[in-house]
This record gives sequence, C-alpha cells and structure tokens, in this order.
Amino acid sequence: MDAAVWVAALSGLVGTGIGGGLSIWSTTINHRRQAADRREAEAQARASVAIEEAMEHLLAIWHEARRSGEQDGAAKRSLQERILTVQILMQRVPHAELRERVRVTTLYLPLSPPDDTRSWEEQRVDRIFLCADAVACLGAHLRGESLPRPTERVTQIRGTWPFMEAGTDRDTFIWESEDSPQHPANTLLEPT
Repeated sequence: MDAAVWVAALSGLVGTGIGGGLSIWSTTINHRRQAADRREAEAQARASVAIEEAMEHLLAIWHEARRSGEQDGAAKRSLQERILTVQILMQRVPHAELRERVRVTTLYLPLSPPDDTRSWEEQRVDRIFLCADAVACLGAHLRGESLPRPTERVTQIRGTWPFMEAGTDRDTFIWESEDSPQHPANTLLEPT
C-alpha cells in the first residue's frame, strides 16, 4: 500500500474521531442547556403560581379591610394566617427585589406602632393601601414590568414606624400576635 493511502485513511479516522467528539460535546452542551432552561421554566411556573396565590390572599385582606367595623379575634387570626401564607408563597419567587418589597409591605399590615393614635378606621384604610401596593408590585412582575414606586401614602405608613429597616430577606421573621393560639405565651405547659 502506498503511503498516501495510509495518510488518507488516517486522516479520515482522525476526522471521524474529531467530528464524533465534537458531536458528542455539542449534544452534551445542548442537553445541559435544555435541562437548565427546563429548570428555569419550572421555577418561573412555580413563581407565577405562588404570585397568583399571594395575590388572592392579599385581595382577600383588602376585601376584609373594606368592610366596616373593628376586627374581632377571628378576623385578626385570619389576617395573620393570610400574611403568613403570603410570606411563605413569596419564598418561591426568585426575584429578590419583589420578594423583599412584598415581605416588608405585608409585615406592616397587622401592626400598630407604639403610641399609635390612628383609629381602627385609619388602620383599615392603611391596610387597603398596603395591599394595593403589594398587588401592584406582583401584577407588574407578572407582566414583566419594573416594580412601581411606592405611593406617597405607603411611604407615609412606613414612616410611622420607629424602625425603617425591617431586615433583609435573610432575616425574615413573621410577626405573630400574642392572641394567636400558636404563640408560645399562650401554650399551656403540662406539669412534668
């Protein structure tokens, strides 16, 4: 056999090996990209469902705040449970700024600052404004828009508090009323 035939055969084998290797590499990269895209799509789907559920709870809080009359114990517990649910649902949302905005807004919903002089009616109206702010943010996110600026009223509500910094997402805490049956102060201790 002639050397040229060997060189051609060897070149063909090397070319086939390189082509096969590039094909395997390309397929592997494509599968990884598809898996990452699939995980991202699943995370976005979970986030969208969580946002829609959070909006339902916020709208229920808003609707309850529109009713006249002071809250009784059951209504306060319902408010606390809805807030807790919203805060848990927001943990599925990968958008940190949205998560933080809704967390802080819902933190203000049930609380009265020290020496609060607002009537229950004013507190109820403030709750409506806070819910509207959180719903506007969630809706903007679902539409792919940037978060709206807080209204002047929401900024004023936040300004009534002795603390302006409510911690970060990492410091998340959920306020629980002392009226709550799950609160440690209301748990009966069994004698040992």
